[in-house]
Amino acid sequence: MKTGNKILISLTIIVLVALGAYKLNTNKQKIKAESTLASQTIAEVPVKVSSPKTGSINHQIKATGIISATEELTVLSETQGKVKKVNKNVGDHIRKDEAIVEVDDETISANVLVAEANYEQQKKDIERMERLEQGSAIAKHDLEQARIGLKKAEADLITARKALRDTKIKAPISGIVNKRMVENGQFVSGGMSVCEIVNTSKLKIWIKVPEKDIFKLAKGQVVNIAISAIPGKTFSGKINSIGEKADNSMKFDAEIVLDNPEGSQHLKAGLFTEVIIPIEATETIIIEKSALVGSLKNPSVFVIEGDKAVKRDLVTSESDDKYIEVINGLKKEEKVVISGQLNLHDGDRVKIIQ
Repeated sequence: MKTGNKILISLTIIVLVALGAYKLNTNKQKIKAESTLASQTIAEVPVKVSSPKTGSINHQIKATGIISATEELTVLSETQGKVKKVNKNVGDHIRKDEAIVEVDDETISANVLVAEANYEQQKKDIERMERLEQGSAIAKHDLEQARIGLKKAEADLITARKALRDTKIKAPISGIVNKRMVENGQFVSGGMSVCEIVNTSKLKIWIKVPEKDIFKLAKGQVVNIAISAIPGKTFSGKINSIGEKADNSMKFDAEIVLDNPEGSQHLKAGLFTEVIIPIEATETIIIEKSALVGSLKNPSVFVIEGDKAVKRDLVTSESDDKYIEVINGLKKEEKVVISGQLNLHDGDRVKIIQ
């Protein structure tokens, strides 16, 4: 009895599977037939078209950079001795040739006095020997040696006076003392760093510009500068120089210069900036980006020729959210498919709808 039930159940399953397979095959054939009929029935693909426009797209080049001072240097000591006076502290303004530090000059002042006395003595000796030489009282060789001695005395005097001047370590540029490396009573030697001076009355920013944009720049071109530390404020600068050689990443250096405003908006070197360079737009052919087939790197569109859609490759330039500039591949009087192109193949017949 049990064996009979098993056989019956097995037969039932086989029948159900066979019926399912039959039904599935029938549906496939029906769908295929309907698809074939549809493809034969739809002779034209409905599309919407638009004509290219003449216009321009506003374009900006954006780059980041760090503000730096136009002049920045470390002042070195050209003398040695004990510091007797420090005239400037960090943050102080200093004028060119103003003394920053004064070094003990007692010994060097004495050397100047000795050099001056020696020089004066040599001059008097020359005058005396010239009178004697006129009367043939001395040899010409002795007079020549005396003149050489005068030149040496003069050189010694010049050296001694410079050494005395060097005891006052002066600023070679105007600016602000950014660092000070010496204190009162400290011994300094030749070549030792005394302070760092930065001139921030004018500032500069170095940026990197991609090769595709480098020929859009010009010396003197006005740029806008946004500084993250001062939100909501835009500063103005100019392109001062443009590099002649690209780096390994195919980018060119460009230098931006700007005046440093006074008051609360006074800028400091080291601030992070975004430089925005407006590019003057020229009239050209533009189309809606929705018309594009493929990517922006390899753009193409369908153009209506008679009652057919023909695929056309384009050379494009700048774009915004809606439009893209066409450099080559399209004429203003042509009709471009802007809707329905996803169902198109090159050479398909089309029906233009409103």
